[in-house]
Amino acid sequence: MGTPTYITVKHVHRLSPKAVRVTLDPGENLDDWRNIPGGFITFCLPCGNPVLTRSYSLVQGPESTYPEVIVKETGSTRGSAFVNRKFEAGLKLMAYPPQGRLLPTSWTLTPTHFVLFAAGVGITPLYHVMQHLLTGPVDHEFTLFYGNSGYHDILLREELEEFSRDPRVNVVHILSDGSLEDDLHNGRINASKTMLLMQTVDTALPKKVLLSGPKSMKTEVRRGLDLGRVPEADIRAEDFHHPPHLEVSVVPTCEVTAEYKGKTVSFTYEPGEETLMDAVIQHGLDAPQSCRGGVCGSCRAVVLKGEVSEEHNYALTAEERAQGMVLCCQSRPAGNQISLSFKEGQ
Repeated sequence: MGTPTYITVKHVHRLSPKAVRVTLDPGENLDDWRNIPGGFITFCLPCGNPVLTRSYSLVQGPESTYPEVIVKETGSTRGSAFVNRKFEAGLKLMAYPPQGRLLPTSWTLTPTHFVLFAAGVGITPLYHVMQHLLTGPVDHEFTLFYGNSGYHDILLREELEEFSRDPRVNVVHILSDGSLEDDLHNGRINASKTMLLMQTVDTALPKKVLLSGPKSMKTEVRRGLDLGRVPEADIRAEDFHHPPHLEVSVVPTCEVTAEYKGKTVSFTYEPGEETLMDAVIQHGLDAPQSCRGGVCGSCRAVVLKGEVSEEHNYALTAEERAQGMVLCCQSRPAGNQISLSFKEGQ
């Protein structure tokens, strides 16, 4: 994931009462902040104990000097609320340089028809991908299926309207308030609607699918793609936006005991407020952690008591899973008590 460095908030533009577009200045580290299509940056927000890590998509154009993100305040989550309410020009904070795993480079080398499924603020990484590929040397095509509650909830509406003037781009809105003319474009994007929408994509190019949005939406889209026999190898999804702590947990609170290198902490954990890894760190245990995305494996621990469910466990081997190991950045408690032991030397 790299090392966090200081950045400065250069400008905050309010898009709506609940969303802001933030321009950032990495200062002398600007060269390390690559503009990765579909990439994201991870903030160390000064609203935790000591910090709260949250990741947000890049949205700046390919020729932009400074990184930009859009953050929409969602529910009671502290990270998005802090960005929306407290970010102002001149604020300095720590952040990790951009990362990106959504768009494989191999997909961009020859003309491809990208079918994009987004919902809500999940549009941001897909918008970033579109900006880069539409101005690139390869002649790609795009069909975007974008779900929102209503017309006024459409994020980046004017920018998407501009994109749709390009003959290579088709932007299709799906609104759950029922305000559009036909049933296909009303309601939520579910599995059956995904199959029908895919049938409307008319192209001679090979198709690749990118997904970004809430977990429930991505699950439905994946199911529809599977029923429509879209190969899994042709599907990629952005997952960092909705880590486990943003989804509905089985329990509202859980008693946690965690130990590492002879030190033990015990505390009451609220899954709706932060990830299990965040909670462990904030309660004084200097346990190993890095990417917060289920990829690096640094935060693996053995569950000694209780049960957890995981969003992703890419970094664990079958043997480690059999030993009861989990990734704490991706885990949610399945009961009201868990006990963890972090492995030394990992």
